[in-house]
Parts: sequence; C-alpha cells; structure tokens
Amino acid sequence: KESVALKFLPERLSHDGVSLARFYREVSVARQISHRHVCRVYDVGEFEGQHFISMEYVRGEELGSLIKRIGRLPQDKALEIARQLSAGLAAIHHNGVLHRDLKPANIMIDEHGDVRVTDFGIAALAEEIRGSAATAGTPAYMAPEQLEGESVSVRSDIYSLGLVLYELFTGKKAFYADTLSELLTLRRNNTQPSSPSEFVADLDPLIDGVIFRCLEKDPGKRPATALQVAAALPGGDPLAAALAAGETPSPEMVAAAPKEGALRRAVAVSLLASLLVMTAVLCFFSKDIALYRQVPLEKSPEVLRDRAMAITRKLGYVETFGDSAFGMGEDRNYLSYVSETDSSTTRWDRLRSGQPAAIYFWYRQSPRAFDVSDGNRVNETSPAQSVPNTMTVTLDTLGRLRSFEAVPKQQSTTTQLNPDWSLLFAESGLDLSQFQQVPPASLPRQAYDLRAAWEGSYPNQPEFKVRVEAAAFAGRPVSFELIDAWDRPPAEGAAIGSIRQRMLVVLLLTVFIMVMAGAAVLAWRNLRLGKGDRKGATRLAIFVLVASFVNWLFSSHHVMEIAEAQNLISNMQRIVFWACFYWAVYIAFEPFVRRRWPGRIISWTRLLAGGWRDPLVGRDLLIGTVLGSAIVVVNFYLAALVPTWLGHPPRIPWFDHPPTQLLGIRSFVGGLVSGLFGSLTQSFILLFLLFILRIVLRKDWLAGLAAWLLAAFALSLTHQSAIGIPFAITASFLLIGCLYRFGLLATIAATFFLHLIIFFPITSEFTAWYAGDFVLALIVVLGLAVFGFYTSLAGQPLFKGDMLEE
Repeated sequence: KESVALKFLPERLSHDGVSLARFYREVSVARQISHRHVCRVYDVGEFEGQHFISMEYVRGEELGSLIKRIGRLPQDKALEIARQLSAGLAAIHHNGVLHRDLKPANIMIDEHGDVRVTDFGIAALAEEIRGSAATAGTPAYMAPEQLEGESVSVRSDIYSLGLVLYELFTGKKAFYADTLSELLTLRRNNTQPSSPSEFVADLDPLIDGVIFRCLEKDPGKRPATALQVAAALPGGDPLAAALAAGETPSPEMVAAAPKEGALRRAVAVSLLASLLVMTAVLCFFSKDIALYRQVPLEKSPEVLRDRAMAITRKLGYVETFGDSAFGMGEDRNYLSYVSETDSSTTRWDRLRSGQPAAIYFWYRQSPRAFDVSDGNRVNETSPAQSVPNTMTVTLDTLGRLRSFEAVPKQQSTTTQLNPDWSLLFAESGLDLSQFQQVPPASLPRQAYDLRAAWEGSYPNQPEFKVRVEAAAFAGRPVSFELIDAWDRPPAEGAAIGSIRQRMLVVLLLTVFIMVMAGAAVLAWRNLRLGKGDRKGATRLAIFVLVASFVNWLFSSHHVMEIAEAQNLISNMQRIVFWACFYWAVYIAFEPFVRRRWPGRIISWTRLLAGGWRDPLVGRDLLIGTVLGSAIVVVNFYLAALVPTWLGHPPRIPWFDHPPTQLLGIRSFVGGLVSGLFGSLTQSFILLFLLFILRIVLRKDWLAGLAAWLLAAFALSLTHQSAIGIPFAITASFLLIGCLYRFGLLATIAATFFLHLIIFFPITSEFTAWYAGDFVLALIVVLGLAVFGFYTSLAGQPLFKGDMLEE
C-alpha cells in the first residue's frame, strides 16, 4: 500500500459551483505535472460532501520549519535547494500552471534532502486567472501586482521565488511586520528589503543580484523563467537547469552550455603523435594486407587505356568512336579459389605475376554516346552492347589481354574468313603452340560465323589450367575470353534469390518505410510544438544537397546529348529527396537527443552554429580522428596480420573498395565527398540507434552495451573467419565508446578517418600512380587533426616560455 496525503477544499467553497468547477479543473491540470521536485497530485474526490485532493505523501520537513529550527542554511546546501526549487517551479510553469502560493511552508525537504514543491490548492491555469482570483495566496509572499489584484503571470511566481530565496540564504524574511495591515502598507510603499549580504558577510555577490532581480517591482525586469534564475546562481548551468526542469533545451542553449574543451598540452601532443604513428603503420603495413600492393600496378589507367585502344586497332577495328569509358575491377572468384585450395603461408605470392589477374582493367568504346539513362554509370557490363562497333576490352595490370568483345557490323557477304588467332594469344601473353584445340563450349553473346576453343596453362603458373573461347564474324574477332577453373557461367533467368535474401530485402524495405513514416509524424509534431532545430536541419540538408550533387558530378559518366539533361533532372529529384529525408529525420529525432543527451551533441551544435574555432570542437575532431585510426589498425590491420604472425594462412587481401578507387587523381573528389557523406550518415544512425536502445532499456549503460554488441556483430561480418571476432569486438568498443563518451562530432571524425581505407588506396609508395588521391586525402585528414590539435589548445603556447629560453 502507498501512503497519500489529503488536502480538503474549505467547506465554505464546497457549495460554490464556480469555485468547485475551477477546483476540479485546476487539479486535473496539476496532476499532469510529473517532476521529481514537485509533489505529485493524484486525484480529486468527495467524502460526505467534502471535496479533497489526494497527493503524494512526502516524508520530511517543511522548509519554513527547517529555517526556524536551524536558521539560514550553509551556502552550498542553500544553492542546491535553490536550483531544485527553480527546476520544480519551471516544470510547473512548463505545463501552463501558476502556483500562486509559493512560500517556505509549501516547500518540503524530503528524507533524502531534496526539494518537493507542494500545495496546489490555489494553483491555476495562467490564462484563467482574472480579477479577484489574482489576489488568492499568502500576502507575505505575493508579488506587487498580485497584491493589487492585477493580472498575474509566471513572473509573479518568480517574485515569490525571490522572497523564498531571500529567506533561504539569510534565515530572515525579506519583509516583516507585526500585523497584516502593517505588512500591506510596507509592501505598497515600495520598500526595498535589506541586502542579504548585510546578514551574511561571505555571501556570494551573485546571489544578491539574483534575489534583487526576482524582487523587481516591474514584472518585465524580473527573470522570464525559473530556469534563468537557476542559471544565474553561482555555478549555474542553463543546460543542466533545463534538463532538471524536464524541458527540452534549445539548440542555442546546447551550444552555449559551459562545457570546456581545451586539452592540456601534453594530452594534445600525445594524441597528435599517436595519430601520426598509427598513420605511418597503416601506410607501411598496407603492403601485407592490401590487394593493390600485391599485384603489379606499374601501368596507370591511362597507359592501359592506350594499350586497349591499340589492341582494338590491331584486330581491325579502326573506326572512330564517339564515347569511351574505363575502370578497374577485381576477380573475387580467383581470390576465393586460392583461399579454398591453398592453405600455405605463401599462397598470395602468386599474385605478383599478374596472370591470372586478381585486379584487371576494363575499357569500353562506342561509336556514339553510351546510354546512361539508368543512373549515369558505365561499367564493363552496363549499358549492354547493342550498337555495331561497340566493344569491351579487359586487360591484366601488365596490359595483357584477358577478354575482348565487339558488336560486328552487318555484312552483306557470307564468305567465312579465318582470323589470325595467334595475334590474340600474343596480346594475352600466351603461346598458341602450347595450347591444344578443343571443341567450343560457350556461346558468344554477339553474332558469329566461326568459333574456336583451346586448353592449356599459364606460362608463369602452369598449375592453373585455362580455357580460351573465341569467335569471329566476317574475318574479325568478336569474342575472345580466358576462362579459368573458378569462372562460373552466368545464371539463366532472373535471379530471384533465396528465401533468406528475400526476407532481408523485405525487412530492409519495411524498416525504411517505417523510418520515413515515423520521421514524418515526429517531424510534424516537433515543428508544431516549436521543438525542431530548423536551422540545423536546413544546414544539414543543404550539405547533403551539395555533397550529393558534387558526388554525381565527379563520379558519373556525362555525355553531350539530350540524355544528360534528363539525367540531371532525375538525379536532382533523387538528390532533393535525400536532402528532404535527412531534414525530416533530423527534425524528428534531434530534439529527443537534445532533451535526453545534450552533452553528446554540444560540439556538433557549436560547429553547426559556426563555432568551428571552439576548443571543444577541436578536441572532438582530434580525439575522433585518433580513435578512427585506431579502429582501422585494429579491425583491418591487426585482424589480418596477427593470425599470419601466429602461423595461420594469410587472409584474402583487402580490396573492398568502390570501382573508382584505383583510378588515380580523378577519383579524389568523389571519394572525399562519399567519405564525408557516409561518415555523417553512419554517425547519425549510430546516435539514433543508441538513443532508441536507451528508450527501450531505460539505462544508459545498458544501451551502450547493447549498441556495442550490435556493432561488434556487424563488424564481425566483415571478417573471413572467427579469428577476426576479437578484433571486431575491440574496434566496435572504440567506436561506440567514442559516441558514448565524446559524442556525435567525434564519431563523425572517427568514421571519416575510417573511410580512408575504403575510398583511398593507402600506400607507402607515394610515387605510385594511384597514390595521388590518397596523398591528398591524407593531407585533408591530417590537416583536420592538426586543426583540431591547434584549436583544442585554446590559445595555450605549444612550448613553455622557459623551454624556449633554455
């Protein structure tokens, strides 16, 4: 059973219909107030004609009784009580209710020493208080306008709060008289109370100022809210005051939160030094884990393009072309085959011969512009070849032919001519005399009048058997392909996928639709309540808009035809959709994060507001970059190197990159924008995931633990065996720990560095043709870290004066 306290309505008002109706209305509003520093009102009832309120029973002592018993409270304890009292009063006002009778007798100090505001007997909705109702209350604690029967407001309660604070810090009433008439005369003569510091010699001057601001005769000169009172007290924190009152702090309040970010010199130098060391480790050991460091990549894409064009001319295709494209790819089937059939510690040494090709180059040309209506992308298979004299060539990284395919012209002659197959073999680095002719087994995709096939071995790796399939039309080759044991023919019909894959697709679509619908509803609610950070959301949406456009501009294949305008329109529609989507999601979720976890977005909010030179912003950029480099070292490098050092076969070399990753300087902008865009997206997803887990699990540490386990599971999927799981667990701990401890901006910096290994070829060979965009990206990342280092010092000299003198 739970004990409750009962407060009865005066019997003389029990038969007053207006008073009784207002009594019920006021109680129905008051019981909506739920705050730890406000006594909870439960219900209203009637017993034998007497109306009463049931409320929370508070074990403790009235503040008035406590002051009479011990005198004034010590300043530290009085400040604690003042802040709690202000928070409770702010929560009352937040629900549109005026207390109207705030005094020490209506303030309880419970058994734990915490404040509980009580007695809502005359509390009312602010908009309903008119005329004589304004004079209800205790005259000794009324505001001047309340004494005169004028309209009352939140500032009237602020005046009463000032009187209570005066008594709290001095142990004396601000106004004292022997009779009520003398008290009213004293109050109406605009008499100012004595300064609290006259009674307490060591009282902080700020307390004097706060109390006298509350006791201004003009309501307009008083603090506008109880939160302002709490924030103005010594050591006050507006953000903490808003949270204590149960309110959602504004973005400006979050940005202005008194959270210091300056790092000590030794800490900042250590962080920057550790980043430089880890970056050097990444560059040096990339030769042991990266696929592009283990294959011969002496020839640049431009050189290989010229080589492919030369081959097409040798094969008789001398017609001019109107459009061309090229790129790089990898043969994952080859890597998987070696991994499954060879368990030696030197199994990847074979990659250095370049044939078979683990990384290959493709080149396409067409007599007219490619049809890029489906996404502005051209790769080795899309768009499909249909125009005569359209051809595709693939080479290994040393320029040897892997495959050739061309769409032949329509010929009027039916004479069958035999092409010189030895030329194709020579361009492939193979000797036709070492191959045995066999019956053809695969059908070319293009028209042909002659087919041929051979079987043999690679000259540098005779253990690998290779089959060569070729076809010609009217004496010119239309198809030539090296087929290895691991090559699988394309599946016929539509790829429906397994039940598991279809369920995953349905799940992802369902989640996406739910997020869109939920974000729309929450965004509308927050906008209607005035809680959404419109400025921040708009700036984020503009960034998404610009970044997406720049990414499309640099990564798409553009043509000088009317299709380019159509593609621009369709891509702008897509870009605008994603900008609006991010805007809505930010409006929907950011206020809830700001309400529960403002400390995790302080530096982000300051950066968004233009405070990019703030020490806290610099600190989070530096720490995030360091943690991002540590995640790369742990999850990608140590996970690959440690098992090898322990005698296990080396894992499949890392090459999980976008197709443009090895295109040299051309891919720099696209990679940089994609990395920044991806870091924002992933960091927001992590923050919202952590927030949702906090709502479900109700404890910060449980939410952090659950997020850690989910991230560890996701990262473990990137590893090829169970050996990588401990490294995934460690890396996910660093990532979630970064978000949990340092917040959103540090996580964005961490994931931005993490994307360095995804979008750029990390290498120590800075003279390699593919190192240009990596060097530029490295300059950007290290520049960001150095900027964070400099800013986090907050003006501190890097070297002490005496060090320079020595």
